[in-house]
Amino acid sequence: MSDAKAPLIGDALAAQALCEMAHRRGLHASIREAQQAWQDVQAPGADQRLAAAWQWLFSGHTVEKVPLPLAFDAQMPAWVVADGAVGIVKRLRSDDQPMEIEWLGGAPEQPPEVASLWIPVSPSLASGEQVSHAPKRGPATEAIIAALKAHRPALTNVGAATVAINLIAIVSSLFAMQVYDRVVPNFAYSTLWVLASGVFVAYLFDLFFKGLRVSLLEAVTKRLDEALSLYFFEKVMALKSDRRPAHVGSLVAQVRDYESIKGFFTSSTLFVLADLPFIFLFIALVAAIGKQVAWVLVLFVPLCLLIGLLVYRPMARLQREQNDEIIRRQGVLFEAVSGIEIIKAQGGEPNFSDVWLRSTRETGKRGERLQKLTANAQNVTSFFQQLAYVGVLIVGVYEIERGVLTMGGMIACAILAGRALGTTSMITQLLLRWHHASYSLEVLNGLLANPSDEDPSRQANARGVPLDLGLQDLKYGYLGSQSAQLAVPKLEIKAGERIAVLGRNGGGKSTLLKVLAGIGTPSEGEVRIAGLDLQHCRPSWLRKVIGYLPQDVRLFSGTLHENLTLGLPLPDEATIFAALEKTGLIDAVKRHPLGLGLPIREGGYGLSGGQRQLVGLTRLVLQDPDIWLLDEPSSSLDSGAEERIIRLMQELPRHKTLVFTAHRPSWLPLAERVLILEDGLIKVDTPADRVRAVQAKAANAAAAGSGPVISTGSV
Repeated sequence: MSDAKAPLIGDALAAQALCEMAHRRGLHASIREAQQAWQDVQAPGADQRLAAAWQWLFSGHTVEKVPLPLAFDAQMPAWVVADGAVGIVKRLRSDDQPMEIEWLGGAPEQPPEVASLWIPVSPSLASGEQVSHAPKRGPATEAIIAALKAHRPALTNVGAATVAINLIAIVSSLFAMQVYDRVVPNFAYSTLWVLASGVFVAYLFDLFFKGLRVSLLEAVTKRLDEALSLYFFEKVMALKSDRRPAHVGSLVAQVRDYESIKGFFTSSTLFVLADLPFIFLFIALVAAIGKQVAWVLVLFVPLCLLIGLLVYRPMARLQREQNDEIIRRQGVLFEAVSGIEIIKAQGGEPNFSDVWLRSTRETGKRGERLQKLTANAQNVTSFFQQLAYVGVLIVGVYEIERGVLTMGGMIACAILAGRALGTTSMITQLLLRWHHASYSLEVLNGLLANPSDEDPSRQANARGVPLDLGLQDLKYGYLGSQSAQLAVPKLEIKAGERIAVLGRNGGGKSTLLKVLAGIGTPSEGEVRIAGLDLQHCRPSWLRKVIGYLPQDVRLFSGTLHENLTLGLPLPDEATIFAALEKTGLIDAVKRHPLGLGLPIREGGYGLSGGQRQLVGLTRLVLQDPDIWLLDEPSSSLDSGAEERIIRLMQELPRHKTLVFTAHRPSWLPLAERVLILEDGLIKVDTPADRVRAVQAKAANAAAAGSGPVISTGSV
């Protein structure tokens, strides 16, 4: 690449360059992932930004800038950026062949002079790798520490402004001392106005520094909130859906605990922390001015601190109990709102009202005790502050009699003592906020410690090989379950097979499909795709090659267009309408005046169950996966819509795998193989022709009235 500053390149070209390089190096990145990586990183030039985006995409991977004479063919492919174009170097120049560069998005008008290349390096080959032996912190703690370190310059400026504000606070006490000692006895008005002018200038600086401190903290708060809230949201989204906390409402409440952590580091609490060291400065100044008067502060400041420490434990316990009860109450609210139709249909409002009332009472009871304890601590602290002020004046009078203190000095000591004791009185609230933040951090660490799909080591993917599925010694149990809901010693599904999964309700059919889709995490054993362990494959690649339709299709607030293209590279309108035609959803779109802009409420309310199912099927058509996993795909469809979907499945290319569950016999002709599950075990694995023959025989027998109907369990 030329040593000149690389020009900017477009977002689409950058995403293409990242995806193409990933493909050539046996990795996988979706277009959306590449676009997000490019948007989230910043660098001086396009080449450096490309390298940073690569490292964002593939944790542990690096990109090194290598001078062309030092590069060799074994390191290829590499990037070269010139004149707003990006090229992939496939082969270096040799004696008889020129350098081979594949330009993405068109070659530059003039062949560039390549001086250096940007070469991706895998973790195993990266130089200078060091193993850290630092104690492992929780993921939430690590994120907050990293965010605070990233904003260290701004926080340092906040600290500097706080130092200036506290130093200026000394001015008022010195001004009072000079007025009482020099101005009043001699009525020295010129001195008075000089001192007043100096104090006025100091207070202007005080106003400036306070405004600066607030502005800096607001800017830091905004950037921290954007970074951390996005981090926690993405981490929660990455949690394995079957291994996260079972109560969604409580989960949401736990995520909201982040607000208390942010509040501790970005509110006036930070000012109190910065003010604490100045207590000792104020005591030292009182000692310098009033000699023995300082002993009053030496006595009362630790006393106020002791009050805060004594009430800390009971306050922390009450606050923890109150917080836990608030989380439970929010969980009740979430469940009630999300299931309001069932509650109303069953007349269950009184039950939820009773639970809500009991939770509210428990929350209020703990809140009342906490408020009472806090108020008592503040009142006792205020009482000792007043005693300290009286003590300063009493000792000050004796010091004046001894001739070591003036009247102005005593006033200055009183002002400085008030400042020191005022900061000390905030200790109780500071400890309480610290406990709330630390407990919230503990909750978040526990939440984010749950199994997650976000693992930098998950990079495996396959290209150009049949995507066979396999289960080996698999056992699957839901979180908290004492027994396995699914146990499969061995199962192989060849690419292109058409398999029907049959069985009674609760037999494990849906669980099997979730495990095959990678949404369910095996308790034991493994699931393989193209010979690769599913738990080691890159999630974005799995989502590309595996399409999964659950029984209950969940839609989200927005438009129909947004729901159809969720997680997909935005297809053009013609592609979307072609998919709508295939599934039959086109009729609903044509009937609505907004077309694809049809508004959808949270959960898909406003659409029928069949329409929601068609939206899910249309998503799969747009996704065009290699493996189709359909869980009761026509359970809410009428016979006409069902026939259309069955024809759509019949038209799938032969290399695409289809696995479906169904209770309707109309789906059985699609299958070449049938699995019958019972109590989480595969009882029957047989060719579909045999099942169809048994069903035909049973139907004939039933029609003739000559015998009982033979179930599929008898195959």
